[in-house]
Amino acid sequence: MKQRLLLLVLLALLFTNRSWAQLTIINSSDRTVSMAIGFYVEKGLFKGWNTKGWLTIVPHDSATMLPNGIAGNCFYYFARIDGCDQQHTGNYPMFIHPTDAFSVANAGTDAPITLNQGVQKAGFVKVDLPAGQQRFRMHLPAVNCTQQGKRIGDWLVYLDRDKEEVAKPEHATYLRRISYQQGVPAGMVRDYYYPANKLQWDGKLLAEHPAIMHGTCITYDESGRKREEAVYQNGRLTGSVRRWDVNGAEQLTVKKYRTVKLLQPQQGYLVSYFKSGKSRTVIPVHLPPNTVSWYYEFTAFRDLAQMQAARAKFKLAAELTRLIDESGSLALAMNMLTTPPGGHICDVYLLQDASQSDLFQQKQEFSYLREGTRTSLTAAVVPVQSMANQQVYLGLHNPDNLYGIHYAIEVVAVVEEEVAQTPTKIPSKVPARATSRTRR
Repeated sequence: MKQRLLLLVLLALLFTNRSWAQLTIINSSDRTVSMAIGFYVEKGLFKGWNTKGWLTIVPHDSATMLPNGIAGNCFYYFARIDGCDQQHTGNYPMFIHPTDAFSVANAGTDAPITLNQGVQKAGFVKVDLPAGQQRFRMHLPAVNCTQQGKRIGDWLVYLDRDKEEVAKPEHATYLRRISYQQGVPAGMVRDYYYPANKLQWDGKLLAEHPAIMHGTCITYDESGRKREEAVYQNGRLTGSVRRWDVNGAEQLTVKKYRTVKLLQPQQGYLVSYFKSGKSRTVIPVHLPPNTVSWYYEFTAFRDLAQMQAARAKFKLAAELTRLIDESGSLALAMNMLTTPPGGHICDVYLLQDASQSDLFQQKQEFSYLREGTRTSLTAAVVPVQSMANQQVYLGLHNPDNLYGIHYAIEVVAVVEEEVAQTPTKIPSKVPARATSRTRR
């Protein structure tokens, strides 16, 4: 009997000790946080709103604050995140000390009472509680972290139906779970149907804007069935895409290629260095999705009539279409393509983005891609492999100090498509009718 009474007393003491833990803050992240709390004091000299800090909570740990209970129907908190530009901050200003441990009474007014020098206001987050509740456990919300403006660590990103980022969950179709190292995606990326939270896509991304996929990437439908599997190398599709129908049966596909005329044959004029006018120009080239290669045909003459005669012989699009239709593949040799005549030189630079295009036009130092760049060019058909950027630029420059130059240019892309293949039904063999011979 005495043992049972002793056990009940011990359990009561244990329960009482646990009840002291009135406010528990849980840090589920991979980063240390430093907490400041705003709480109401009901009695005494410092009755009213007070703040206190700093309490350090290491990753995946918790800390107890306000052991005597939470007065009123709410409390406030502010937290700094180690190694992050972001903070847990809100719209309710209260006093803190930016570096030292502090305790401030009248913290929500403009007349704080504290022994600390140099206190200042920070925006606290308000947490409302049901009336009469004094005990509360709170998980700190997940924060997308940047360090000197670069994304780091684990992020939750909301995406619209086109996989473009949106700020508000109510505008989202997908939710992406992704990790970054110095602003670059790292490891597996997983997209989920939102708000169903069912896996929609997984794979690796080398970059996001535009998306550069790498390795095996798989797409799923909302029931969890695999719908597509493809392998990429630095954003370029390698091999065929495997696809499955709604019943889980694999669909056979074959690769087809088609040409897309990105720039109709057009002409222009560039002045010499010492003449007023433009000796440089930039031609934007927007590559369609799934471009596997593209070509530009170019000619330059000082004489306008000669240039126009050469331009009339442009047939890049027609030749590429014919060769692809005949071969069914991209095994095209450059000697299969006709080079137009040319007479005088012009420089053509392949520029990878708008910033280099601006530098080129401003006659400042710029960078260019060697593939696709030709200096002292009179005429040529120039092949370029598919690029990560869908928007590139051709920078044309007349290097002559005395003579202007007339030019003509055409741009054509070769695009890859996956086409469903209808299985060919092979007629089953009908066994020959047996014949019997009657022996006579």
